[in-house]
Amino acid sequence: MGFPRINLRGVGFVKEWHVEDAGGGCRAFSEVLVLVCEESREIFATALPLTWDDGFSLEEKACNQLTGLMEKAGVQKNDRLVVCSGNIFNTFQHWLTESGYTWDIGKMDGLAHDLAEYFFHTQAVQAGFPPELQLVERNYREYYSLIEKWIGADPGLQVFWKDRKVRRKPAETRYILKCNGGHSRSCQQCRQKIRPYSPVVVYRYRENGHRIRRYFHPACTPVTPLKSTLETFVANWNASRFEGVILNARDEKRTCLICGQVVGPGDRTFYGYIDDQLIVGHPACFKEEKDAVRGA
Repeated sequence: MGFPRINLRGVGFVKEWHVEDAGGGCRAFSEVLVLVCEESREIFATALPLTWDDGFSLEEKACNQLTGLMEKAGVQKNDRLVVCSGNIFNTFQHWLTESGYTWDIGKMDGLAHDLAEYFFHTQAVQAGFPPELQLVERNYREYYSLIEKWIGADPGLQVFWKDRKVRRKPAETRYILKCNGGHSRSCQQCRQKIRPYSPVVVYRYRENGHRIRRYFHPACTPVTPLKSTLETFVANWNASRFEGVILNARDEKRTCLICGQVVGPGDRTFYGYIDDQLIVGHPACFKEEKDAVRGA
């Protein structure tokens, strides 16, 4: 199907562009991406292919096509972009930051949202889907289920399934190295306890529509994580040198071991172990080893 390329830019006019997608939760038909300036009614849209073989991830593919739309639209560095929060835009958001654009994440309720849904629905209608079966009150699950059942019932329509393999993230991106919170966990590999306030690798995935998490000691993880939010700190106390983690405290009503003051909610707090004893305190209160603070 064809998508509109309408450009009415005035000279020197600063614009706000909305970036939205539709169809990502449906197993059939292409994801639609739109770039819209509501004030000037400029509309640019594109659709991802059902499959590809160039090695790009879904997010990279979306970023490439969106930057192409921006070039056609003549988006300028002093324009403002409001981008939907969907994961499909992760790479695009990084690109905007690195390229010096002004942008924010926002929920789409206006023209961009309506057009993205319209263009996605139009794909299905052009393939023969009953036009009266439309999205109602953002009930995506029911709407996408109708499309998928319709596709599945006709062997001649199987060509409209998305290629899920090329859209699947590499396993490394589903593992994250972070700090365990105040709860102990069980390591999926060795079945031993993962202590509270210690490094942990979290594996996240979906199964039958449910979000599942599995936990590993860093030494037990089967895959080296590509992402880390772990921050460590090496401290000296009572003739002991030991490594711990930095974490924003919750409302735990703990006190700093050194100064005796309460560690407040949200305070950057050091947690470390000497044998099985948990040591808690303000990082500045410990005698810090030179160059010992390492942010991931």
